[in-house]
Amino acid sequence: MNICINTLNLNKLASEEGGLEQLLVKLVGMGFKNVELDERSVKNREHIQQIFNILRENGGNIVALALRLNLLGGDVKSNEKYLNEVKNWIRFCGENGCRILRLKAIPEKGGEYAEKDFNLLYRNLLNLLSAVEKNNVKISIDTNESAYLKLERLMGMIEDIGSESIGLTLNIKDAKNIDDKVVEKLAPLVNHVTVSQNSLNNPEKGFFKKVFNTLRLAFYNGYVSIEFANIDNVEDLSNCVKRLEEIISN
Repeated sequence: MNICINTLNLNKLASEEGGLEQLLVKLVGMGFKNVELDERSVKNREHIQQIFNILRENGGNIVALALRLNLLGGDVKSNEKYLNEVKNWIRFCGENGCRILRLKAIPEKGGEYAEKDFNLLYRNLLNLLSAVEKNNVKISIDTNESAYLKLERLMGMIEDIGSESIGLTLNIKDAKNIDDKVVEKLAPLVNHVTVSQNSLNNPEKGFFKKVFNTLRLAFYNGYVSIEFANIDNVEDLSNCVKRLEEIISN
């Protein structure tokens, strides 16, 4: 397992360094070369391409791209143009060596998952399957808490699609609310893992170790992304990364 740094909520540090690009180049120079670029931290698509190029030129990698696009929201229910936009992002990731594309799958208005949501998500993922396999990209789905209440249904849907290119994002905090046996079933379907700064500030090391061991047994070799909340300086960021490195290595 490798660690990457999510760019959301790094605004304060970015402003102190003269911009997000300058901050990321500084982090690469400190040895933190793997980045998860969150669309909410940039201006537009051109800015995303610019950051990809700058990191590549300075020895860094954007290993994951997190988008605001929601496979259960907006015009996705009726508009093929929406799914074509997702396919364009899949192609963009493939061309730029980014192997994980995070997409949301949250019912409209943040409601609870219903059977119609599972059916719509299933159809949309099947629609995207050939694009991700062609471009050597993996989709990682971000759900809300209500999906975890129907986790067996969610896992069954992913298993039925039957491709490693389609999987789930596992938030370490959410794993606390899931039975250990269910986490064992979930682990082979995970394409991306996230952990919050707050969880690392007060880590339950026994719980972390159990979850990471479960992922290892499922041969998970992807990234663990640190999502920051109240980061005041680069030293605090560095300490979070080192703390996670220690937890993963033990």
